[in-house]
Amino acid sequence: MNYFRFFISNRKILSFLILFTFFSGFGQTFVLSIYIPSFLSEFSISRTYFSTLYSLATILSGTSIIFAGKLIDRVSVKYFALAVIAGLTVANITAGLSFNALSLFFAIFLLRFFGQGLSTHTAFTTAGKYFKKTRGKALSIAYLGFPLSEGIMPGVVISSIMFFGWRETFHFTAIAFILILLPLTLVLLNKFNPAKIKEEGFSNKKINSYKIVPDERIFSQKEIIRNRIFYLIAPMSFLVGFIITALFFFQTFIAEYKGWTIEWMALNISVYAVSSFAFSILAGPMIDRYTARKIFPFIILPVIVGFAVLIFFSHPYTAALYWFFVGVTTGMNSTVSNALYAEIYGKTSLGGVRSLFAFIMIIGTAMGPIIYSLLLDAGLSFSIINVIISIIVMIYFTIIISSNKLSLEL
Repeated sequence: MNYFRFFISNRKILSFLILFTFFSGFGQTFVLSIYIPSFLSEFSISRTYFSTLYSLATILSGTSIIFAGKLIDRVSVKYFALAVIAGLTVANITAGLSFNALSLFFAIFLLRFFGQGLSTHTAFTTAGKYFKKTRGKALSIAYLGFPLSEGIMPGVVISSIMFFGWRETFHFTAIAFILILLPLTLVLLNKFNPAKIKEEGFSNKKINSYKIVPDERIFSQKEIIRNRIFYLIAPMSFLVGFIITALFFFQTFIAEYKGWTIEWMALNISVYAVSSFAFSILAGPMIDRYTARKIFPFIILPVIVGFAVLIFFSHPYTAALYWFFVGVTTGMNSTVSNALYAEIYGKTSLGGVRSLFAFIMIIGTAMGPIIYSLLLDAGLSFSIINVIISIIVMIYFTIIISSNKLSLEL
């Protein structure tokens, strides 16, 4: 079944997945960073102070997801989605009414928790739970909301802040959730029946050779973290979050370090968006044919090639090559990792499973800029730091590729 037929056959639930990853953008760094100048001016705080506040709010959000994320295993996706929409609405109203640094911290926590955290969690957990033979395709389509959000939202938010103000923009966003996201969600999930999902999958003996965990088996989060497979998989979530966030956070520093203009660096980020989108789509059929278990160890390698480009080359055109390889890892990781969780742990407790890995990823996103900053302050060059990170990643890759545990029974 090709992507077009697959989408048309399951258009309502797949549109819902795209919708929630798209609207998660209101809690993502690429949107919230636009408000930073307004926050600094309004509350008379430094950039360092705000960065600390933002990191703490992100860590608190990741910790909260461990407990809230598993609730999707106990209630219908419709009611869980409605709760997330309510949280997003409250988060934006709270942000628009912030009156000091403490209230701003609480607002950012809510935005990160319901936006970056639970909106994304809702989409990917739903795809993992209700699709089996075409889980890879479903996750690839769910990912489409991210590049759409990255392409549309920054311009809309910047224009709104310019013409109406930052507080009003948060309130407009809250209204958009009520007038757009809420009714669309109700329509798309109306009479949703997982049994009516239409799938055509590959018949592959390699897939059948694995001892797939029965879907009805329930894993507690304590049981998951006590099993060594968790410690084989979890570093991928941390490393990808750590590396990608640090590279975006220091994009202006990288441009200066390599002798590129900031405008040229920003222009070439579009290559990242294209490659992440393309390889997310390509990963879907690969997962459905070969399983995520086979592909998973290799998704970290492209970003290492991107590091090599940064370390050894300085020509302006290499910026596009660098962002291309970073995008490959980002696109494949989102699709492959979420499929892997369902393959290994089944679908019954997928919300609780994925919330643990979301926590690990969010911690990585919070730690990336901090650790890079500390190493730079210690006198290490950006190239040396990248070499160190590359060595760590290659050690992890060697461990995971030489292990057979991903294909063993839990």
